[in-house]
Amino acid sequence: MQVSIQSTGIKLNKELKTKIKRKLQFTLSKLEPYIIKISIKLSSTIDTRDIDNTHCQLTLAIVNQSDIVIEDTQMDLECVLDRVLQKASRIIERLVFNP
Repeated sequence: MQVSIQSTGIKLNKELKTKIKRKLQFTLSKLEPYIIKISIKLSSTIDTRDIDNTHCQLTLAIVNQSDIVIEDTQMDLECVLDRVLQKASRIIERLVFNP
């Protein structure tokens, strides 16, 4: 499984990359045989109330399926990662185990 992590407006140090990869491994480990590639794009956005939010776009390349794109925006980086990964897990399970 190939993983690509990009960020705009968010400091992406080695520790944060390791944390993200660990979350990916933990959440998607049982579905790993079906995943070809994962791309995560993180960006900092400011909403209409001047609140700094983190936007996450997760793109998954799945075996014998079209790419899946999941997006979410939350105030906390860990929260937004958890949400998109949980959504991804549910979608992949539906596609693979209930075609």
